[in-house]
Amino acid sequence: MQKRSLSLAAAVVASLAASPGTRAQEPGTGDLLEESAELDKVVVTADPLGSQAEEIPLPVGVLTGERLYLRNNGGAVGEVLEGELGVTGSYFGPVSSRPIIRGQQGPRVTVLENRIGTLDVSDLSPDHAVTVDPLVAEQIEVIRGPGTLIYGSGAEGGVVNVVTNRIPKQLPDRMVTGAVEVRGDTAANEEALAAKADGAFGNMAWHLDYVTRETDDVDIDGYATRTSIRREEAEEGEPIEEEKGTLANSDSDSDAYAAGLSWIGETFTLGASYSRYENDYGLPGPGEHAHGEEGEDEEEEEGEGGAKIELDQDRFDVYGEYTGFGGAISALRFEAGINDYEHTEFEPSGEAGTKFENDAWESRLELVHTLGQWQGVAGVQVLDRDFKAVGEEAFVPQTDSNKVGLFLLEERRFDDLRFSISARYEALEHDPAGDRDNYDENAGSLAVGFVWDQGQKLVPSLNLAYTERHPKAEELYSDGPHIATGLFEVGDASLGKEKNKSVDFGLAYRGERFRWGVSVFYKAAGDYIFLRENGEEEDGLPVAEYVQEDAIFYGYEAEVETHLAETALGDLDLRVWTDIVRGELDETRQGGDDLPRIPPQRFGASLGWLANGWSAGVDWTRYMGQGRVSDFELETGAYTMLDAHLLFGFDFGPGHLDLFVKGTNLLDERGRRHASFLKDYAPIPGQSVHGGVRFHFL
Repeated sequence: MQKRSLSLAAAVVASLAASPGTRAQEPGTGDLLEESAELDKVVVTADPLGSQAEEIPLPVGVLTGERLYLRNNGGAVGEVLEGELGVTGSYFGPVSSRPIIRGQQGPRVTVLENRIGTLDVSDLSPDHAVTVDPLVAEQIEVIRGPGTLIYGSGAEGGVVNVVTNRIPKQLPDRMVTGAVEVRGDTAANEEALAAKADGAFGNMAWHLDYVTRETDDVDIDGYATRTSIRREEAEEGEPIEEEKGTLANSDSDSDAYAAGLSWIGETFTLGASYSRYENDYGLPGPGEHAHGEEGEDEEEEEGEGGAKIELDQDRFDVYGEYTGFGGAISALRFEAGINDYEHTEFEPSGEAGTKFENDAWESRLELVHTLGQWQGVAGVQVLDRDFKAVGEEAFVPQTDSNKVGLFLLEERRFDDLRFSISARYEALEHDPAGDRDNYDENAGSLAVGFVWDQGQKLVPSLNLAYTERHPKAEELYSDGPHIATGLFEVGDASLGKEKNKSVDFGLAYRGERFRWGVSVFYKAAGDYIFLRENGEEEDGLPVAEYVQEDAIFYGYEAEVETHLAETALGDLDLRVWTDIVRGELDETRQGGDDLPRIPPQRFGASLGWLANGWSAGVDWTRYMGQGRVSDFELETGAYTMLDAHLLFGFDFGPGHLDLFVKGTNLLDERGRRHASFLKDYAPIPGQSVHGGVRFHFL
């Protein structure tokens, strides 16, 4: 079979064979089965033991190589992961999109940069961008299931870890290496440039990276606003005026750069990095029509454009590790990040509206050890966050939050059985401004995992967990209009902890030319916190209250991969997959009502070809309609995504050159993501052609 470094065939998600439902092979890649087996050996950095993907008794997936390269459209982590098994993007336009894992989003999914939180406010509101551009990533890790509790109670739905080399942890093989790439597309007229370089002198390793992106308003099929909403507005005498074929106010302009330096010895590593992220982007949707005060001429204000966000983050990170203890202690590791974050939301008139500030730092101290046949890590995680919002739309009060978590993870093999157990104890305090009540509670979590791998092709796995999640400040203290969601949000300071019981069962078959797997999960979410509209209005917006009721989530992920043919014209592979999640209130108490914004079932098929440095693929995905909706939520219809790509890579001068062209939404479908708060006003981008060139210099 044809092999080449950095080939698209090598761009595969490495996943735990015992949990194959997490696999996420790029549609259209060749040598799928053989390369999947090779890249099961990718090290998952989010695992504190530094295990390979195949060794972890959790559902794990890793995007790396050319697969990650092809997915980097638009600069939002949620969009890069959209289409992975069990994962979709929240999509508040192309810039603001966080990952949703098995129906869990916002405060239940933790996004990390090199195992430390992004320290932004993207989990506060769906219109807030994640402050790491995927173009700087070496790989992106997705961990779901019960074992995520070592990263905090806010990670019970899953963890996404964006891995960069901003703090070098190994000396490079050459004095200087790096890459430069240019890319763009037709739907958003994207123009993007990314460059990075790594090098060393003696025991000092250094890193530099820079990314700049600029996009126009995104092309869509038809009008952005639903036909039923447009008709209703027209009947009320205030029809919505918008340009057909364009998602107004969805443009963006971002820059990111970083520098890192490390001293790397035989037993001791110490490094630090500085990074800055800037992003000025528009907020599509109804929010641009809802900023006028009573009595103001809203039509005049609308004509000046929609609301904008100007975001800036300065961040410092440090990393230290000592491995020279010997005996039972393998390593002592320290990681920390501190940031100065702020963004200002500008009204359509150009005046500054609400300003958000988030000064935060987070640190982790881990002791990796071996006790007899047990290998594990014990650690402490500390987070300090000072959040402030000032302006007319400051719906959450100034809040100081402090969190301390103690965690323990232990693993052992009993003959053919790999066993892991993890526990966490976490204390959290929210101290809001004014006369609001403090939140000061403790939470405890426990998880166990089993993988029965007897060297056979069929491998089962089982994960069980009890986790507790603290409420976030916005769930406790919100009280005001939140234009991004189009709701007047009301918190409840009396909310308590969520108490979740979950089970995840996986079964995989690993053959030479044929692989399949299925993962089935169930979660009983006690005292589940969610936003529920009550039918009232305030300040012209529907009132939504944070309430707490028992709920259940259940579903499955399944896929089949097969190597179809090896011919003189190339290798041909096929992948077929599906996933589904249901979220509803516990019918034994609340009547089984459906929860809002639960993604619909999806079906997919991918056909890939690889030959002599060329690779091509076609990817078909069917998003089913979602008719299981909560009160005041509209159903969404089914749609089909058809994508295709062609990539050619070859050695060129002192390095390697990759050229690619990719078509997305080739059927020009007007799809709406049901999990998005903006689904009624922002369909997915229309038909688009993407192209790029990347040069790796050695």
